Amino acid sequence: MADADSIFSQKNSRLPEDTVFFSIYPDSSLQSPNPNSSTTAAELQSLHLQILQALSPYIANYIWQHEPFTLSISTPASTNDVPHLHGKLRFGDNMEDEWFAVFLLFQASRHFPNISVRVWDTDGEFLLIEAAFHLPRWVNPDTSTNRVFIRRGSLHIVPLTDFPSAPTLRESLKYVIESEGKTKADDSVQIAIQNRIGEYPERASRNMHRVRVRVPVKVAQVLRHEPCLISLAVEGFYDRDVDSMKLIATRMERFLPNGSSEELVEANVVMSRAMYAQLVQQTFQAPKWYPMPARGAGGAAYAEAELGMKITCGFEMVYQMRRREGVEGKGSTWEVFRQSLERSGYFEGLLPGSKEYRRLMESAEEYYRNSALHSRASVCHLRGDV
Repeated sequence: MADADSIFSQKNSRLPEDTVFFSIYPDSSLQSPNPNSSTTAAELQSLHLQILQALSPYIANYIWQHEPFTLSISTPASTNDVPHLHGKLRFGDNMEDEWFAVFLLFQASRHFPNISVRVWDTDGEFLLIEAAFHLPRWVNPDTSTNRVFIRRGSLHIVPLTDFPSAPTLRESLKYVIESEGKTKADDSVQIAIQNRIGEYPERASRNMHRVRVRVPVKVAQVLRHEPCLISLAVEGFYDRDVDSMKLIATRMERFLPNGSSEELVEANVVMSRAMYAQLVQQTFQAPKWYPMPARGAGGAAYAEAELGMKITCGFEMVYQMRRREGVEGKGSTWEVFRQSLERSGYFEGLLPGSKEYRRLMESAEEYYRNSALHSRASVCHLRGDV
């Protein structure tokens, strides 16, 4: 967590590019006398699950470019820190992911009126950039530190008049809670932001591209069981280098063990339009032993096989790289996560098997299925039988 903590404290000015960061501060965290208490941890864990459960209908069928929208619980370094949830999402070439994440954060602030949200990327307070023509003149990158929040579905800016010098995060959060009427940005600012995210979630659905491909049976099985893993295959193919190409130069032992005698089957794949463009726009010669149909094959057979070949090569390169890096195990993250819930008091006082216990367990499972924990476990399907 050390690296994440340094990022979210903003002491590290060299943020990763193409990544959006966000923090969620519940009002109750400001009253917490001990930010590291088990009570505070349990409250954050509960909020954590509730937010992901509320957002689940929006993200259930969305394929993220590199990593899913998820949240983690902060570990305060001192009593001055404000306990909160945080997350980061690398969007790469797909700006849709960044703005969909912003939409989700606004939705979370509507569902949970007692939270304040911050979001920023490599450019800083990019929501202010979007509304630049409508902001007060005093707002600029030097004066906006700890002043910009999302709350109850609106953008809030802590005014310069009450805080001539940069406020602390705790001061700003307290002021936003107590003076929402003063901090809520003008309607023109709200409209500028809403114009950018107003088409979601429908726009997120339109960003998904469905295509038919021809792939080896093992690849078809992976895509059927874990459709979100298409992002790994595209990333592996698009970001390939000399070293990863060497891994498929002579054979694909995981996904094409029988070489040219391997059967190709049809599969329907869902991916973002950015992923589809990354696959289609690159010229790539199939390995000689890959079972490509004749270029003159009838219908769309060749194009479907060519796209499937790129996906297969991407999966194989990812698999071989992960194996080389020593990625082991399968499915153990759920048990670790469940045990962390028990330690935090999530099930405190409830009998296993009771109605309320089952309800909380279902919420935890729903969160897990939509979290990065599950994605990391799913990656291990590339190592074992599917």
